[in-house]
Amino acid sequence: MKAFGLIMHLGVIPMSIEKECEPASNSEVRRWLRNKAVLINGARPGPEDEIQFPITQLVFFPKAKRKTTVI
Repeated sequence: MKAFGLIMHLGVIPMSIEKECEPASNSEVRRWLRNKAVLINGARPGPEDEIQFPITQLVFFPKAKRKTTVI
């Protein structure tokens, strides 16, 4: 499964950074993946990279001090 499809399938996406109090859009999630702001199983995949199962780690914004979200 591709990284973008996995995140959208799981449905556990942090709220949007661009628009307050709204869920993140598909394009925003793709930008997070392109900018390497998502860590999956210790790697920073692009939106079209294949992800191997099982998923043991999913971290959004791992470098940010206040925005880090661990799932």
